[in-house]
Amino acid sequence: MEYSLTFARHFSRLVWLLLHESTAINEQKAALRAILTISKEGPVTLAGQDWRLVVNGSPLPEALTGVQDLAAQLIGHALSEIRIEQDASPADVLGLARILAAEPVPGDGGRSVMQKLKALDARTVSVVTENAPDMSMGALSPSVASDEPQPVMGLASEPAAAGAVSSGAEPRTSGEQRTSGGFITDPSAIFAFAAVPVPTGSAADLLTQLDGTRSVNATTRLLDELVTMAENAQREGRIDLVADVFHGVVKREGDTTDAELKRAYVMAVRRMAKPTLLRAVAQMLPKNRDRVDEYMEILTRTGEDGADALIEQLTSAPSLHERRVYFDSLVTLNAGVSALIHMLGDARWYVARNAADLLGEMQAVESETQLSDLLKHDDDRVRRAASSALAKLGTPKAMQSLRLALRDSSAEVRKQAAAGLSVRKGQKSATTLSKALDEETDAEVQLAILGALGKLGTPDAVQKLIKAAEPEGRLFKKKSVDYRVAAVQALGDARSPAALSALQGLLNDKERQVREAVFRVVMQTQGGREEKAPS
Repeated sequence: MEYSLTFARHFSRLVWLLLHESTAINEQKAALRAILTISKEGPVTLAGQDWRLVVNGSPLPEALTGVQDLAAQLIGHALSEIRIEQDASPADVLGLARILAAEPVPGDGGRSVMQKLKALDARTVSVVTENAPDMSMGALSPSVASDEPQPVMGLASEPAAAGAVSSGAEPRTSGEQRTSGGFITDPSAIFAFAAVPVPTGSAADLLTQLDGTRSVNATTRLLDELVTMAENAQREGRIDLVADVFHGVVKREGDTTDAELKRAYVMAVRRMAKPTLLRAVAQMLPKNRDRVDEYMEILTRTGEDGADALIEQLTSAPSLHERRVYFDSLVTLNAGVSALIHMLGDARWYVARNAADLLGEMQAVESETQLSDLLKHDDDRVRRAASSALAKLGTPKAMQSLRLALRDSSAEVRKQAAAGLSVRKGQKSATTLSKALDEETDAEVQLAILGALGKLGTPDAVQKLIKAAEPEGRLFKKKSVDYRVAAVQALGDARSPAALSALQGLLNDKERQVREAVFRVVMQTQGGREEKAPS
């Protein structure tokens, strides 16, 4: 069911926002509104299968924002699935998202989630736990041991769970670790409750150690150290080290075939795939061009999150060179379309213009409606970029928007629209351009329309150009020499028999500039050497 996929996409984004952008309240509200609207269509079941997120039996694309994060949180909280009823309560949906975004409690088999949902008195959402044994030695991030329910992000006023008891009052499951006098009595629990280890070697040393181990425990500890090293390096401004560590982890994740080791690597990548570290990677692109492939491997692996980092750098780049680097990288990445579409509505004209340029280069057909709407923007530079992008899309709707843009108040926009209409050859475009030429008063726009008619090369377009190239007569309105020369050059672009015949007839025109233009065009079309034009 299509609604369930849309629901899952927005719910994944909400959890992602709570994890990584906790202050983006407006975006969280927008995601929640979308979820509640779609929830009216029917119930949804989200499950994690082989590290993938499945909604109502259909797998979600991993590149969508938050999908991998939500899958990882399900695993971390030991949940096999979550269920949201039709027309779910806003409080229940938001509460569930906040609980899922909280730090998992290692080894509790999903009890903490159940307790928090019970405290919320949630009636329209539910979870199914895995009843998993202690996962502290696996891919979960270390945390401090506690028998109390962990606080949930954003739920400061959440009441204590009904029936919650103090340490030691409730029988423990076999997966829990016992403590005595504050000391852990089970040595195997040390890694679950220890603080994140301080890196003890260089990045190269830690990566070499990773290559030499097949132990899940050792791999997890080494990855924890590498993640900590990357985070510390980012705070210290050592963005080259951030990129080195990030690429080392991503490369080894791709090379790993063991399922348990792969899970540890995926968790580490998820922990590093946050704006601060991805921003550091993106900043390295113009600084070290010899390693662009490595940086792009990181940004590709992180999908839309990586694209968002590139977009952020593009909009704030101080030089044309850096903007070009980020622009080309984003086109290569071919991701972030949804973010770019959102940027079309940015109040800053240059942000909207850059987004339109990128969507055009990426030929993102799904943006045609928003680009068409952008033709109403107050700034003509934005409208010109939208016209250029629509031409690159080349869809029927895009062409219709360009026909309307021929009446824009800005001559530059009209020129761009004329050039864009020449992309899609056909009688409709030729008729539109011919009519626009008769009504156009700006000389530069007239020349642009003549050029577009030449590229179309339809019979009607050629006849219009022949009339435009003809010398003045009593029945003709005043024509400038530049106008006639442009018509001659357009006839050369058309290259039809009628166009070439008309050019032959103009070889002896009374205007020297016209004769020279005709001679050059004829020689080029015949592939001959340019000799002296007739005087």
